[in-house]
This record gives sequence, C-alpha cells and structure tokens, in this order.
Amino acid sequence: MILMLAGNNFSGEIPKSITKIYRLLLLDLAGNRFSGKPPNFDPEALLAFIDLSYNEFSGEIPVSFSLDARILALGSNNFSGNLPQNLTNLSKLEQLDLHDNGITGEFPRFLSQISTLQVLNLRNNSLKGSVPDEIANLRNLRILDASSNNLTGKIPAKFVNLVGMIDTPNNLPSTSDLFTFYIEFNDLIVNWKKSKLGLSSYKLEIYSLLDLSKNKLSGQIPTSLGSLRGLKLLNISYNNLSGNIPVSFGYLESLESLDLSHNQLSGLIPPTLVKLQELTTLDVSNNKLEGKIPVGGQMDTMADPNYYANNTGLCGMQIQLPCPVEPPPPKPQEGEKEEACWVSWQGVAIGYPISFVLTVVILWFSGYFQAALALSQQRRRISIRQTD
Repeated sequence: MILMLAGNNFSGEIPKSITKIYRLLLLDLAGNRFSGKPPNFDPEALLAFIDLSYNEFSGEIPVSFSLDARILALGSNNFSGNLPQNLTNLSKLEQLDLHDNGITGEFPRFLSQISTLQVLNLRNNSLKGSVPDEIANLRNLRILDASSNNLTGKIPAKFVNLVGMIDTPNNLPSTSDLFTFYIEFNDLIVNWKKSKLGLSSYKLEIYSLLDLSKNKLSGQIPTSLGSLRGLKLLNISYNNLSGNIPVSFGYLESLESLDLSHNQLSGLIPPTLVKLQELTTLDVSNNKLEGKIPVGGQMDTMADPNYYANNTGLCGMQIQLPCPVEPPPPKPQEGEKEEACWVSWQGVAIGYPISFVLTVVILWFSGYFQAALALSQQRRRISIRQTD
C-alpha cells in the first residue's frame, strides 16, 4: 500500500513492475536520480499520492496515472513541452506541483476544469501569454505560484472569485489520516518572506498565497485583490506594474508578507496598510512612490530602509528621513496690516452712506407708489358716482 524510497541515490528507470502493485496507494520516489519516463499506471488503480519530484525525468509531462490521484508532485525534473490537456482526466486532483521544469507554451486554460484543485505550483518554467481569467473558476484554489515565468498582460480582476483565498478551509477533508506521516514528510517548497520554505502538505489549510513575481505583467493592480482576505502572502514583485497601490489592500486582514518591489508603481503608500495587524514584511523598493510612509500599527515595526529604497520621494521615520513640513501662511507685514485696516474702514465709510441713501430712496418710492395707488382708487370711485 505504501512504498517510500525517497532521498536515496537510486538511478535509471523505474521498473514497470511497480505498476502491478494492485493496492498501492502511495508512491514516494522523490530525491533520487531516476531518469527516463515514469511508467504508465492503470487508470483504475488506487494510487492517490505520487511524488516523483527532484529526479531526472525528461520528456513531456506524464498523465498516465490513476484517476484517483489527489497529489501529483513532479517538480524539479527535466520535463518539457506544453502541459497535456489530458491532465483534466485527473478530476480528483487537489495538488499539482510542476515547479522547476522546462514547461513551455501558454498558461493552460483547461486547468480551470479541475475543480478540486487546491494547490497549483508552476514556478520557474517557461510559460508565456497572459494569466487566463478562467483560473478564477478554481474556487477551491488556495495556493497559486506562477512566479519566474514569461507571463504578460494584466493581473485578472476576476481573481476576486477565488473563494479559497477568501475563506480558507480548516482542514483537508479528502486526505486520509492514514497518510498523515507522509503528508508531513512531503513539503511544498515556496518563496516565503524572501527565503525558501517548506510548507507541510498536511497543514496547507492554514496557508493561502498568490505569487506572480518575476514575470512581465503590466497594467494597474486590480483593486479586487483586496477582497482575498485569506491571503497570507502576496508577491507581485519584479513585473512592469504601474499606477497606485490599491487602498483595498488594507482589507487583507490575514496578510503577513506583501512584496510589490521592482515595478513602476507611483503615488502614496496607502494609510490603510496600518490596519494589517499580521503584516511583518513589506517591500515596496524600486518603484516611483512618494510621500510619507504611514505610521501606526505594524508599519512602525517595518523599518528596514532597503524595503523602501530607490523610490522618488518617500519619507518617514521608518527610513529616518523626515518629511518636509509645510510652511504656515505668511504673516502680513506692518505696512500690509495698516493698508488692510485702512481698506476695511474705507469700505465701511463708503458702504454706510451708500446703503443709507439706497434705503431712503426705496422707502420714498414705496410711499410714492402707495399714494399714487390711493389717488387712483379715489378718482375711480368719483367717476363711478358721476356715472350713476
């Protein structure tokens, strides 16, 4: 049921006879020097957990695995070519790890058809084209790492539909406790706060991250990213992004690390970041930001000048650079005071008699019109009597 040979010095091809182990549920051959192509497993087999990472396999990405596969780890090999669309046959797949290979072609839209997918790691390949909007259909996706590729275009605003990055689940309902020891052993390696970190697959439910760094993405950062409240890490550094940092980032209440460095961002660092109580790493270096760095909350603890370096006009206590004080309005000189006073009294002196005269004229005309009206009415009455 369980075959674990990881971390040895085995080489050559995997013997095909391994596919005849009918009850094999878990196969871990990671960290060896196996080469060639993996053998073809029966689609009806029970094999659910496959880790062939950190070997020397080559050729196209294999898809001849059990249809019950839940974890497929093929990272750090020599696989090449486009991702095969037959991957969609693995309809129960929860984790797909293909990092550090030679995968080419465009970011595959068909991956959105694997609705059970929770972890997708495509880091350090040669993918090109834009990130398709269809990826937002993966409502269970909690971890997406597509860093170090050649992706272009904009960050999809539809990422707001990634429910798994908004309300992350508390457990892995489909992972059997039988394989707890294995899942603990098989770490998912990610870039975490400027260093490599292995995230235990058994505890992946407590993590949610989005890493699109080291690509060629452009345009503005969509404000909808501020809705991904479950994110612990957001890294979109080393791109060609422009515009302002969204104010909505202040709603990323679980965020621990935010890396926006090496872009073309401008404007202010939004004061809303002060509300992020979990934030411990903020890197906005090498942009075109200006103005005062917000103070208060966790912002006061992030005082490494390197994380603010190479901007056009940032200032603040975090980088020990005081912000310029706006000068108060200039006080009038003595001569200006006298002139202002003279003008004020002159206005009173002129305005008072003018208003008095206008009042008299209005009253006079008012009385005149009333007298004329009364005289007209009296003449009319006399005319009526004479007629009678």
